[in-house]
Amino acid sequence: MRTDEARYVERTPWPHWAEGVFWGALALTSFAMLAGWDTDLPATVRVPIAAGIITLGVALRWIIGGMTVRVDDTGVFVHLGRVPLLRRHVPFDEIEGMEVVRYRPMRDFGGWGIRGLGKTKAWTARGTRAVRLRLTDERVLYIGSDVPQRLAERIRTIGGAGVRA
Repeated sequence: MRTDEARYVERTPWPHWAEGVFWGALALTSFAMLAGWDTDLPATVRVPIAAGIITLGVALRWIIGGMTVRVDDTGVFVHLGRVPLLRRHVPFDEIEGMEVVRYRPMRDFGGWGIRGLGKTKAWTARGTRAVRLRLTDERVLYIGSDVPQRLAERIRTIGGAGVRA
């Protein structure tokens, strides 16, 4: 789905501490390679490797950085990062009900990201608030949001009669 087809788009970045850990690890790894720590490789080899590490890190951050939720005329589309490689689409006709909830990411799902086993799944980037969708076949999907009331209202408004609270 293209952004211009979406009727509502919400982006939730990873928490600042996670960004710090990511960029810090990338910087330390690159510096270690450039400085020649624990390697006898010549600088003519270390520099391109360090550049490759930085390039890979930036690409990885672009691909899986944060979470995007889009609502269009067909349903709810969730994906990590800017590039929708890891994605989930929920058609409106699969939504039996929804509510705004507080949850405990660490205790309930073992952290943030794409989590869950069995019929209960979570797509979250940070925080403790979500829209919980009750889906057909007794499945449950938590979609993390900084503004879950607005997300739920957009799903209700755009989904029309097919989405019940």
